[in-house]
Amino acid sequence: MLFTGVASVGAQQKVSDVDKLGMAMEYFQSGKYHEALLLFLPLDKNHKLNPRFRAFIGLCYYYEWDYDKAVKYFDKVLPQLDGLAPHERSVYYYAAGESYFQLKKYEKAIEYFTKDLEVCYNNEKGDVYYRLGFCNMFLKNWKQAYRQFSSSEDFYRRYRNTDDVESRLAQITNMKNGCMKYIMEQIDDERSQMLEQSPSVDTTDVPPVTPWDSITVPTVTSPQFFSNKKSAGGY
Repeated sequence: MLFTGVASVGAQQKVSDVDKLGMAMEYFQSGKYHEALLLFLPLDKNHKLNPRFRAFIGLCYYYEWDYDKAVKYFDKVLPQLDGLAPHERSVYYYAAGESYFQLKKYEKAIEYFTKDLEVCYNNEKGDVYYRLGFCNMFLKNWKQAYRQFSSSEDFYRRYRNTDDVESRLAQITNMKNGCMKYIMEQIDDERSQMLEQSPSVDTTDVPPVTPWDSITVPTVTSPQFFSNKKSAGGY
């Protein structure tokens, strides 16, 4: 169904709105997202479009750089799209993640990018890990960022090792080096804190150690090892 929860309207109105929806899809598919929104939004207001068309509205806002409105649609409709093909959902997850990334809401961006990894193609995972690396870097999760950049590099080399990604690979190398610098600084800081917090040992309370050569070993002078019992030979 094109519409859900549609109130009773005349046949002529239904045809007119169906035509408008078709026009909106034509605009959408040709990359004319502003024009598509001008048709999608009144249709959604009057008839409540189904979740898939509302995801299209989210994409229109995304392509129009209106990220606040894009995530409002994505957050509402993406949980309802589990029945769609994996790669179609991948498009929405990436757009939602990128929208939150541009809004500097990196935890939410990580949430959607992580979902995208479950459904996107292998030749797209380099892009997703690349964005995850930046999300964690901005959150100062240096170790996680380093791992994400490393995964991005691996997927680029395995599935998109072409000339057009050489500059991206060079940038990843720089990002990894930067993350490693902060990781080493964290290790040094943690080591210093451990040394500062370690309790000092008061050597005056430690008893002296008796040298082994000064210890007297008692000599057994009696064969009676079993006091008040039978002798060993009686067992």
